[in-house]
Amino acid sequence: MDKLLLSMAFSVIMSVALWGQTRISGIVKDSSTEKELYNMSVTITETGEEVTTDRIGYFQFVDVPTGTYTIRVSGVGYVTLMQQVVVSNEQRIDLGDLKIDFNPRNEETGIITLTEDELSADESSSQSAAGLLQSSQDVFASTASYELGAYWFKVRGYDNKYNDVFFNGVRMNKINNDRVNFGNWGGLNDVTRRPAEQTIGVEPSDYVFGDVGGVTYYDTRPSTLRKGTSLAYSFTNRSYNQRVLATYNTGLMDNGWAFMGSAARRWAEEGTIEGTFYDSWAYFLAAEKKINEKHSIVLSGFGAPTRRSTNSPNTQEVYDLMGKDYNAYWGWQDGEKRSERIRNFHEPLITLTHHWNISQSSKLISTIGYQFGKDSRSRLDWFKANNPSPTYYRNLPSFYASQDGVTQEEIDQRIWEWQNDQTVSQLDWTDIYNQNYNRGEGGAAYVLAADVNEDQIMTFSTRLQSQVLSNFKLTAGFNYQNTRSQLYREVLDLLGGNYFVNYNAFQKSSYNVDEDENRRVYEGDRYQYDYEINHQRGELFVQGELALNKFDITLGMKAAYTSVFREGNYRHEQYLDNSKGKSKTYEFLDFGTKAQILYKLNGRNFFQLNAMYATNAPTSDEIFPNARSNDYTIDNHTYLNAARQEVRVEDAHNLKSSQILATDLSYILRAPRVKGRVTGFYTKFMNEYEKNFGYIDVNDGSGGSGNLFGAEYLYNVDKQFIGGEFALEAQITTTLTVSAVASVGQYTYDNNPTYQRFSDSNFMDGDAVETNTYTTFGATQPEIAYLENYKIATGPQQGFSLGLEYRDPNYWWIGATGNYLASNYLDVAPFRRTTSFLTYNTDAGTQIPYPQANDEALVRSLLKQEKLSNEFMLNLNAGKTFRFGKYYMGVSANVNNVLNNRDYVTGGFEQIRIGNLPEALNPNNQAMFAPKYWYDRGTSYFINVFFRF
Repeated sequence: MDKLLLSMAFSVIMSVALWGQTRISGIVKDSSTEKELYNMSVTITETGEEVTTDRIGYFQFVDVPTGTYTIRVSGVGYVTLMQQVVVSNEQRIDLGDLKIDFNPRNEETGIITLTEDELSADESSSQSAAGLLQSSQDVFASTASYELGAYWFKVRGYDNKYNDVFFNGVRMNKINNDRVNFGNWGGLNDVTRRPAEQTIGVEPSDYVFGDVGGVTYYDTRPSTLRKGTSLAYSFTNRSYNQRVLATYNTGLMDNGWAFMGSAARRWAEEGTIEGTFYDSWAYFLAAEKKINEKHSIVLSGFGAPTRRSTNSPNTQEVYDLMGKDYNAYWGWQDGEKRSERIRNFHEPLITLTHHWNISQSSKLISTIGYQFGKDSRSRLDWFKANNPSPTYYRNLPSFYASQDGVTQEEIDQRIWEWQNDQTVSQLDWTDIYNQNYNRGEGGAAYVLAADVNEDQIMTFSTRLQSQVLSNFKLTAGFNYQNTRSQLYREVLDLLGGNYFVNYNAFQKSSYNVDEDENRRVYEGDRYQYDYEINHQRGELFVQGELALNKFDITLGMKAAYTSVFREGNYRHEQYLDNSKGKSKTYEFLDFGTKAQILYKLNGRNFFQLNAMYATNAPTSDEIFPNARSNDYTIDNHTYLNAARQEVRVEDAHNLKSSQILATDLSYILRAPRVKGRVTGFYTKFMNEYEKNFGYIDVNDGSGGSGNLFGAEYLYNVDKQFIGGEFALEAQITTTLTVSAVASVGQYTYDNNPTYQRFSDSNFMDGDAVETNTYTTFGATQPEIAYLENYKIATGPQQGFSLGLEYRDPNYWWIGATGNYLASNYLDVAPFRRTTSFLTYNTDAGTQIPYPQANDEALVRSLLKQEKLSNEFMLNLNAGKTFRFGKYYMGVSANVNNVLNNRDYVTGGFEQIRIGNLPEALNPNNQAMFAPKYWYDRGTSYFINVFFRF
């Protein structure tokens, strides 16, 4: 009897408890086609609980307690729907059909990820910025970025610097080159999976004015991110081998608080490329307090301390000797592989954000942000010693073959050593240590050094958005950012040496005349260069959106102010008056305007026109071409003219903002079983800047010579990007979908820009060779680089993709995509396209063409830009998801380059070492200083398992 009474009491208690729990369900449909919508996000805004619709558009929330809630339905290409639900004592609430309107304006806002290669890429290298941002919903964006982007294809050819990325209003683009280091939040997929906004091209943004490549804006409020616990494990053979990820989000609790934490680690003891490793951690913490219905405050922070090694580009000679996985940056030390090129960074961001719902129609978001940290890149440095790199031209078999009296047997012996002796084909750490030991009490021959960038960035941003009228929305915002960058070189490891010397033995000059010339540099000490860049930028923008019956019209404008100055800590011997202390402050006023017109023919057919004109201030790297040594700019510097006389340039007004004119026109189709887009685009970049570092061996023909290391600098650069995009997705059956994407572009230089070299190198006067006297200049005379109609090396300019995917109602899928990449070009060396390359100077200062320059066909053949081969790549993907009540589990696998095509060159560049036409025509020089390439890594896979509850 006691057991029976206890059982009855338990049943009554459970019945009462369950009576207060309600199940909410519904079906999401397209308002114009009545078609059920799959994978739409449905969220209870008060709790943060989120589910996605299944194949028939169905969703449900279980165990919803009594209260009033707002159901938010959102998805790519659709206007967000908000519906209020009151839960009392019902066991089930059926919302029926929730119909939402399609709008191309929202087409690009979806789930995004980063390619694994992007997370490992150096954003300033020629291989960077591929597949930066991916929308998993938009047909063209997802295919062009995820399928084609895996092979360094860039949408519309735009560089990373033209994509603006924001976290809670804090702009993440760096001041030195405007590029984004996506590794700063690498691994935090649960935080960055669903941005608040992502636009492509010049489409207007709801948060900022934006650049020509689009805007990605992240809102890190826990209440807007997925509630619950998520665990994931990944296994791959790409930049890293393994990844673990754990995330917990309370959602918004009854007390108005929400907390979220996420942690990840990615690592590889050795990557696919020999001698590379990867070791990265990541963390995210956020606390949100909803004070009342009008105010909430969010404090969040994230970071990703990362150490990873990089791999070398190589000439075809080296690849033929060693294979396409060869990496020159490592060697054996005590039985372990050690790399000289290691990137080590940790740049956390902390933000405090206030959300103010002023009224039902007006909202104000304000953020204070602080980012700090260190980004260092190591490399070997040496003093009165030989270059230890195995791929240094004097260490290659081709150099031996170029020497007089060398027999074929000796050449074959050198090739054999390269292929069989790793003290020859890799860094010889033992020899490096031995040379330092042999210096005795003297300074080290070699050290491991690091080029360091330490940033301190303060940001304030605010944005007001108001639905002024039922059909008119006004957005206004202000963003201010103050950056102090410290840049210097430091000693990481003396490699067995006693100390290092802060002196330029090659140029016979002191890096800092204010210090003891016998100063000894030890581990952790700064040397060679030490300066600061102070950068301020403020931007104000306003935007209006008018919705009419057939037209949606958006107009936006910006005004911006930028100031930059350099402050040197070393007084360089070659630039006594232009190296130490504060430089002139360079100021820029910029403006821009954007417009979008959307014509709604009906619920299925749309036409959309976007246009933008804007000016952008140059980056700090573009303002100061040789900032490590001096504060020279193209407006204020000294150069050496043809008669080897110094000429002083002051306030030349060449340093100015670049201009961008961009437009695109699209037709968009949204039929029940077919969706597609056809776009034509045109972009003109004007008065831009380009800079590369390297050596040039110069011989002026009259006895003057110089081995010039410095910056190749181009200004007044015009570029033209023109092309078309096509995307089509057709649902053949309820489970089978076919997609086709094509992007055809032509990206070229549109003028002949101005060329200068900024260098610390000395030029030996031919009349004074015997007395060993030098002329120091700092820059060469401005001249024209004949680059018009050369292709811009931005990855494949044409990409085609055809995919087939099967999605089973039981939540498993399999897909295959064939990709064809074409019109990829080598990056050209600008100096070879100047008059100085084709001529030599007489004693009178006139330029005389080399005899070979009279053979026009020969010169054209030499200067013809190399077109890389067109290649086909096959990708496969498959996956399965499981649901057990509130528990979700999934497994997915992606395999790229299934056919293991190793002939695909992802990028490359001409070496700039060759300084004149006769040297360039020398077959030995053509072999030693041949172009350098990167090859695709072959078949790669990524397997992921997740568990959510």
